Amino acid sequence: MTRADDRPGNLFLRLFLGGFVLAVLGFFVLTSPWTWSLVHPSRDVATLEGPDLENGELIFVASDCATCHATPGQENPLMLGGGRELDTEFGLFRMPNISPHDEDGIGGWTLAEFDRAVREGVGPGGIDGQNFYPSFPYTSYQRMTAEDVRDMYAFIQSLEPVAGRADDHDLKFPFNLRRGVGVWRLVFLDGERLPEGNPGPLPVVEDTNDPFSPVTIDAPDDVILARGKYLVEGPGHCAECHSPRTMLGTIEEGMRFGGGPTPDGHGHFPNISPDETGIGFWSANAIANYLKTGVSPIGKRAGGDMEEVVANTSQLSDADRLAMARYLKTVAPVDHPAPGLPEPNRTSQLVMLEQSGESARELPTSPAEEVGTANTAFVVHTKAFSLDSGSDDEDGKLLSGTEVAVVGEDGDLLRVRLEGWQLVGAEAVLYAKQGQRILQAVLGEPAIGALEAGETVTDPDTGQDWVSVSLEGWVDKTGMLVDGDALWSFTAEMFNSACAACHSPPEADHFLANQWIGTLGSMKRFTSLEPDAYRLLLVYLQNNAKDSGAKERADL
Repeated sequence: MTRADDRPGNLFLRLFLGGFVLAVLGFFVLTSPWTWSLVHPSRDVATLEGPDLENGELIFVASDCATCHATPGQENPLMLGGGRELDTEFGLFRMPNISPHDEDGIGGWTLAEFDRAVREGVGPGGIDGQNFYPSFPYTSYQRMTAEDVRDMYAFIQSLEPVAGRADDHDLKFPFNLRRGVGVWRLVFLDGERLPEGNPGPLPVVEDTNDPFSPVTIDAPDDVILARGKYLVEGPGHCAECHSPRTMLGTIEEGMRFGGGPTPDGHGHFPNISPDETGIGFWSANAIANYLKTGVSPIGKRAGGDMEEVVANTSQLSDADRLAMARYLKTVAPVDHPAPGLPEPNRTSQLVMLEQSGESARELPTSPAEEVGTANTAFVVHTKAFSLDSGSDDEDGKLLSGTEVAVVGEDGDLLRVRLEGWQLVGAEAVLYAKQGQRILQAVLGEPAIGALEAGETVTDPDTGQDWVSVSLEGWVDKTGMLVDGDALWSFTAEMFNSACAACHSPPEADHFLANQWIGTLGSMKRFTSLEPDAYRLLLVYLQNNAKDSGAKERADL
């Protein structure tokens, strides 16, 4: 006789119910915030004793907290009442109140709870905590040290409480199931720290003679890069915005810092890797200056979210900004042009439209005998410069576009006189004009010692001292042109034909002389101009720039 419980239908029901219970338990375990904690090494939480509020403010600023959490509609960035909305493909995120309000903010949180939220993405609440969506960049904040988290916690707790709660997120299914984020954390949150840690503030040399650098850091390169890496990869969370995402919201493999669409899909965060399609032509000092002023090497000012980021990075020290810039120059380059821009030309072929063919013409030069009898000549092809006609030593280089006075000749050699300006502290470089980076020559130590100095002028805008100088030496007669009008007419045609391949060329006086350096540099990757042709083009534009005082560019 068969018992009722042993009938096939009842057995199937028991198996089904057992499987269902196991599935529910499995889901509960996998999505539990504590599961991640169990499979990752425990983190140390700093004690509350002796927090450094000054460092806490620095980390708060570097972490860009106010950009998301400051209450909209008021100007105080330290009123952290939340409410800002972030529209994404997953739905609408609303930034919470993180002011020290006991009920509406995080005033009632312990340091351990704050640390877990920042570095593990789990807030207090519920049975086992509340998973945070990775729109909060804890995937980067996990790199922060316990001491920095402690100091930031103490700084936030010192601010004014703000009453009021932001509305809940409005997300699409299944993303509105917050508990499911536990699985995401389990798969994608690695819990790793930076092995170099945080070296802390960098010592600097106060009296620097380098006018091109915002500061001279008195520390080994590895320490500087470690500090920069910590700020960029940790609190700064630069890659969180400047990288494309997969459908699961993670950064695409091999595309870190390569730029990507904005969360709403209507804009684009730029590529900040050191590739040609990114900021490869920016110097570390240019990056540091951008983080301080919001002005790029081509004179473009930061806007949108980046304007708010610069409002924070401008509060960092010069040393920290330069360390971040130095580190960004070392990350893997990512070939990823912004939408609408062509791939850079990485070949030796001239890739332009038919009307730009003139730019490939041979650069004009004069016969050697004509150069020897001229009063002045222009360097077309960059050439070696020597102080002694009988010496094989190279004491410097004269760059394309430089005008020299001819004062003598000796066979195939020409004695020339060069006049220009020298920036105090940067004696190896000669410029055509005071205050403008129109390069004429690069000099070695013997040539620097042979310079004849004239008047000293202090630039009223920068406070930098400039000295008028002159120098005589020898060059060969090849690669020069005696007709300046012919040279600049040729260069103007080259400018029009090269640039017209993609857009209407701007007037030369549209930019300042120094702005043309970065502007033309950003376009260089779209051409195949040889170095001397590029130098001539740059000098032409600088000599006819808005602040050059030269004649307007001819209409050709």
